[in-house]
Amino acid sequence: MPEDAVITGIGVITPAGIGVSDFWEGMISGKSFISAITSFDASQFTSKVAGIVTDFDPAAFIDPRIIIQTDRWTQFDLVCAQQAIADAGLQIRDEGPTKIGAVFAAGTGGNEYGQQQLHICGSQGPKHVSVYLSIAWFYAASIGQVSIQNKIRGYGRNICAEAAGGPIALGHAAKTITQGICDAMVVGGCEAPLAPYTFASHQASGLMSPEDGLYPYRPFDATRSGTVAGEGGAGFCVESKEHAQKRDAHVYAEIAGWGQSFDGILTREPASDGRAYARAISQALQMAHLDPSEIDWIICDGLGTQDGDISEVRALQSVFGTSLPDIPASAPKSMLGRLFNGGSTVDVACALLGLQTDTILPTIGFAQADPDCPLDCVPNQARNKHIRNVLVGARGFGGFNSAIILKRPA
Repeated sequence: MPEDAVITGIGVITPAGIGVSDFWEGMISGKSFISAITSFDASQFTSKVAGIVTDFDPAAFIDPRIIIQTDRWTQFDLVCAQQAIADAGLQIRDEGPTKIGAVFAAGTGGNEYGQQQLHICGSQGPKHVSVYLSIAWFYAASIGQVSIQNKIRGYGRNICAEAAGGPIALGHAAKTITQGICDAMVVGGCEAPLAPYTFASHQASGLMSPEDGLYPYRPFDATRSGTVAGEGGAGFCVESKEHAQKRDAHVYAEIAGWGQSFDGILTREPASDGRAYARAISQALQMAHLDPSEIDWIICDGLGTQDGDISEVRALQSVFGTSLPDIPASAPKSMLGRLFNGGSTVDVACALLGLQTDTILPTIGFAQADPDCPLDCVPNQARNKHIRNVLVGARGFGGFNSAIILKRPA
C-alpha cells in the first residue's frame, strides 16, 4: 500500500468518555468502565454487566426528526462522524460531495429499535409498528444516514464482519483513496447491543463472562472467564496525504498496511491454530513493507476466553516468533468491554492517540500470568514509550480476521 492514505480526524463515543479529550483521559486512567446493566432486567442472563455509554443525549447532536428514525447505534455513528469531520476541519461543501466517500462497518444493526417495535407488533399489532423500522434496524442504516446528513455522494460501502470490521473499513477507504476515486473518506463503526434479544444471542455463544466484580473481563489473565459486552465506537476522516497537506491538516497517522482473512470453520470461538489470523497480520506487514521487529505496540483482539486468547497468542507467535514477549501487546478494551463491531474502531482510536502521546495503554484486571499466553500485556498501568508503528488486530464472530498497521507521520 503506498503511504498516501492518512487519518486526519477522530470521533469517539465510549464508556470511557464522549469525544477525544474525555475518552483519552479515561483510557490513560487505567480504570474499568464496566458497570451493572440497568436498561433492562439482566437477572436471567449469564452476564449482568456491560460497558455502558452514560450521559449520551442524542438531541444535543442530532436533529429530532432524525432521532425518531434511528437506533442508538446509528446515533453513535452520526455523532462520531460529526466529531471526526470537525476534528479534521474538512469542509465537505467546499470539497464537492462526489469527491468524498464513506465506508462504515456494521455489526448487529438496530437492536434497541428493533426490539421495541417487535414488542409493539406482538402486543398491539403490525399497524402500530413505526414506518421507520424498515430502515432503523438495517445494517446499512448508519452509512445511509451519515452520507445523507453530511451530503456525501462520492462513494459508499458497508462492511459486515462483526468485530473485525473496523480495520477492513479503514483499509478499504485507503484503497479507494489510492485508486483516485475520492480525495477523502469518512469511516466508522459503532455498536449498541444492550437489548435483551441481542444479549440472549451473545449468551447462546457461550463466550460471556458470568462475573460481575470489578474486573469481569480480563484478557490474557490465567483466571479469565469470558468476554463482556459494551457499546460505542469510533469514526475517522481518511485522506490522501497530498490532500491533507494542501489543507494543512493535522495528520494522526499513515495507514501503512492492512490485511484480512477468514477461518472457514464452524466454531463458536476463533480457530484454535490462529493460522488465518496470522495471515491477516502478515498481509498487513507485507503491505507496509515492515519487518515484525519494527512494530512497537500490538493492540490485541483480547477475546477474554481461555481458548480464544491462547489462539491469538499462537497467531502472534507465528508472526513475531521468540521476540513476541519483548513487544508490548495489550488489550485496552479490557476497560470498556468488547464493544463488538465498535471494538476495533475504538482500538484504532487508541493507537492514533497513543502515537500522538507516546503512550501504550494497559490491559487492566491482570493479576496472574498464564504460561500459555507469554505476552507483555502491559498490566494495569499505561506505559510511556516512543512509538513508530502500531498493529491493531481484530477477530469477529464467525471467523473474520483483520489487521491494520498505523505509522507515525513522517
